[in-house]
Amino acid sequence: MLLLAVSLALPCPTVATGTPSSLSFDTAQVAIVRQDNRTTFSVSINPVGDPQAFALVMPVPEVLAQDEVTTLDPSIFARLDGYSAPRHVNDAGCPNTDSGVAYEDGGPQSDTADAGDTGVTVEAEYLVGEYQVVILSAEESSSLGAWLDANAYYLPTGADERLAEYIEAGSYFLAAKVAEEAAVATGVPLSPLQVSYDSELFAIPLRLATLNSPGEQDMIIYAFTELEGANDPARAAISNYPEFEVPDKCIWGDPNADDFSVFYDDLYTKAWTAVGDAGWTVEFAGGFYDCNPCSGVYITEEDVEALGFRGNADNHHLTRLHMRYTPEQAETDLVLYGSGLYEPMVTAYADDYEQNYSCVESFCDGRDTPTEEDGWDDDGDLDGDSPGGDDPGLQSAGTGCGCDNAAAPGMIAAATALLAARRRRG
Repeated sequence: MLLLAVSLALPCPTVATGTPSSLSFDTAQVAIVRQDNRTTFSVSINPVGDPQAFALVMPVPEVLAQDEVTTLDPSIFARLDGYSAPRHVNDAGCPNTDSGVAYEDGGPQSDTADAGDTGVTVEAEYLVGEYQVVILSAEESSSLGAWLDANAYYLPTGADERLAEYIEAGSYFLAAKVAEEAAVATGVPLSPLQVSYDSELFAIPLRLATLNSPGEQDMIIYAFTELEGANDPARAAISNYPEFEVPDKCIWGDPNADDFSVFYDDLYTKAWTAVGDAGWTVEFAGGFYDCNPCSGVYITEEDVEALGFRGNADNHHLTRLHMRYTPEQAETDLVLYGSGLYEPMVTAYADDYEQNYSCVESFCDGRDTPTEEDGWDDDGDLDGDSPGGDDPGLQSAGTGCGCDNAAAPGMIAAATALLAARRRRG
């Protein structure tokens, strides 16, 4: 049973979001929960092509126990995206308001090559959902690369140098691939993979992710932190990459004639290009139902718990971060910290309809919205017609534009990355 902070009696009318994000090798969706020194990291895996050929390698700070590696229902990420994605509204006058593959976790599996005297140690091995997972330690990167190659992983050129940096820092490595016996059909989404570990550092490896980059890479990050009683309260922020702002709270276009996802990507690209470096922006921040205007898709208490948040789910603060970078720009891993900011914010745009002109101050291309001199009367009506005409779905709720109450983006969010490797087919 959800404990709601606000009433849902007056939901926002006619809200649409952009196309839900999906993971390929140039775009990833990840979720990270940070409470005290505990980090829980989940990655949505939806590779292009044959899912049976998917594998990944990521550094971890310790040998993970079997109960610290698990899988999630893919629908959780769909809800995260639908709840927090940038959106457009028909009426800006809103009030506040199984993957199909089932496997039991098993013990050590036997289809990985013996490490022998290669300088690589298999510290642990598990069957988790549809994945065969091993935790490795290595003395040097060439041995680790040789072991991964012998076990049907393919790592991009340049991996040895990056792996050596993590080996020198004392990292272990989680390697996961779809188990042969899982026989996942093409088109069936893979379950998100989740790992949990203790670490004093709130830092996430970014550099390995660049090895698969076709050029530019995007990351959608859902960061969960605590509102109260935490060392890193409320929104998380990235300290070593620049933040930029994407303009919103403006009139974007006609949804019957224009593509909102293309519009937003163009706007985002212009803002990112102006930075001239890897950078990030906040697209959503808040808790349950801090989504005015809401999309009609909601996360649940069960979702928050499954993602690793412990304690009262109402005490969570979700930040959606959208980061973009090129391999050359991603020079260091992400360093994160708690910003202490609490204000909710939603990235929202108003459709180009007359009823939105009285409460949205400009078009997204910089033009001003019509004023009284353009035919508006003292009541904010154009030529005497009430905004929205006779269509009740377009009527203002009488509380002003719903997007007016969203806070401006601050230094916010958290991020993560992985090295997605394609398995070599024999």
